[in-house]
Amino acid sequence: MPTIAVTGAAGAVGRRVVGRLVDAASEDDSTDDQDQESAGNHSESPAPAVVAIDRRRLGRLGPAASAHQLDLITDEVAPALDGCDCVVHLAEDPARRADPVAAAAALDRVLTAAADTGVGHVVLLSSALVYGARADNPVPLTEAHPVRPVTALAHAAIKADLEERARNWAADTGAAVTILRPTATLSERDSSWIGAALRAATAVRPERVDPPVQFLHHDDLADAVHLVAARGLAGTYNVAPDGWIGAELFRALRGEGDVRMPEQLANWRHQLARRVADRSLLDGLEPYVRFPWVVANDRLRAKGWEPRFSNEEAFVAGTPPPLLSAINPQRRQEIALGAAGSVGAAAVGAALWALRRSVR
Repeated sequence: MPTIAVTGAAGAVGRRVVGRLVDAASEDDSTDDQDQESAGNHSESPAPAVVAIDRRRLGRLGPAASAHQLDLITDEVAPALDGCDCVVHLAEDPARRADPVAAAAALDRVLTAAADTGVGHVVLLSSALVYGARADNPVPLTEAHPVRPVTALAHAAIKADLEERARNWAADTGAAVTILRPTATLSERDSSWIGAALRAATAVRPERVDPPVQFLHHDDLADAVHLVAARGLAGTYNVAPDGWIGAELFRALRGEGDVRMPEQLANWRHQLARRVADRSLLDGLEPYVRFPWVVANDRLRAKGWEPRFSNEEAFVAGTPPPLLSAINPQRRQEIALGAAGSVGAAAVGAALWALRRSVR
């Protein structure tokens, strides 16, 4: 098994990836020990197969892993990567996620350290947001589709820039690079900011706008990262469950009536939301709830990856049950119909509250 470093090891995806790598390394060590016992050989303990890196303090990870608490922008990175075959770059500081300078600096320092220490493979976590959400998007999008993010959404533009930097580094060094483009990710205790923001934003959408949606469980994303890192798979791969959720099923999953707003009112609501929330995160979000950006997973599936969670299961797992979910469907419909005349103002307030919470 190659020695793999993971930045952002304390995050929702990072800790899952580290766990999988540690388990795999422990299994390999157990097999090696049995082989050595059979041969009557005894050797010193092998070097750690997993190097976990994060700004936050990491707990004990077991003999197969070593932990390094460091800041990718201000601390020396090369010593932590010494002896590694692969680096998985998952680090994304929530306080810097809309800062292109900080994001680029962190990746550049990782890539420079990787080149200095002879790392031959880098895995970069990107996002399906880089495809952009546009009316002419095919359904689904494949990896062959051009990268054309909605540049007003800082997160999407940053991810596209990081992809280009990683590819240029690979071309200059001759090393391999893997780019993973997951859709919105969430799970029982965690939700990516884009997953939370989109989940809130879809509660109040303009009239006649019902694009398909996808939700990916963090466990499935961690499986994808583990697969490409452990097997040294280079290239670009979408990461998403099979298929997508249509409008009717999505409304049923939410357990509450979708609020349809006239276009002018929806635009006004979004402008107001930007006044009370982080504008760098909300700007550019509207196209992603207006137009399709669902992706195909065929390429990654062909390499042996299989999602364990459907879109529906991932959404339910990562979404707190709404108050109305305790009410039977017939009564819920009666309440929704009875409130139709007065729901507009309340919906705007609820949407603003949800959007504000989603970006904290």
